[in-house]
Amino acid sequence: MKLIIRYMIFPLALVAFAGCSSKDIQGYETDPGLFFQIPGSGSVALRDSIIYSFPAKPDVGDHDTLWFKACIMGNAASFDREIGIRINTDKTTAVEGTHFRIEGRKIPADSFSVRVPVIIYKNGLKDKSVRLEIEVTENQYFKPGYDRYKKAVFIWGDMFLKPDIWDKSNYRSAFGEFTPTRYAFILKACNITELPDPMNLTLLAYYNSVARKALFDHNAIPGNTPLTDELGTVEFPVYTGVGGLG
Repeated sequence: MKLIIRYMIFPLALVAFAGCSSKDIQGYETDPGLFFQIPGSGSVALRDSIIYSFPAKPDVGDHDTLWFKACIMGNAASFDREIGIRINTDKTTAVEGTHFRIEGRKIPADSFSVRVPVIIYKNGLKDKSVRLEIEVTENQYFKPGYDRYKKAVFIWGDMFLKPDIWDKSNYRSAFGEFTPTRYAFILKACNITELPDPMNLTLLAYYNSVARKALFDHNAIPGNTPLTDELGTVEFPVYTGVGGLG
């Protein structure tokens, strides 16, 4: 009798599982979700924000383009679908039409994601920065997807801004505490527009030695006073690239 009951329960379980799965799939298909991602580089797959310094890009004119990805949860469609984007005005200081504009607000037909350009402008931002925070907002095509990726943050200005990972990466180990003056000196001395992947310890150690040599040469020029920044006299630690924070 126990054997018969066991065989009866098994097909009922299959029916229940099939019914539940069908309902979940149907709901997933009829309520597609949308989420944003900011791709990283090197060992950093995704970023929480983009921080952009116009002075670090001397060849750039009065504007540049930042990018983020809008991705869908669900099936692709045979037609273009509008992306629901809301500007969080409580956490945004940038003015749309003056400091930025967002283009390409559609998921193309038969696509699961699209790179969305944010055009940013330098005019009026001398020695200051602005912030833009956007969020996924529900529309006729998409509901908000992953809560973790419901927003994207952009910060830019016509000044040297602190990279968001400076204090928790090897940047601080290699160059000390961040200041705009120190950062500008490092980039100019190393002839680069941004620091390398913080996990590239060999390259980071090389740039550390280049910056220390440039600082020594600067201070050794007759008539020059030691380089100072917002914290006082500039000094760089000796960084060999052994170990690291990431």
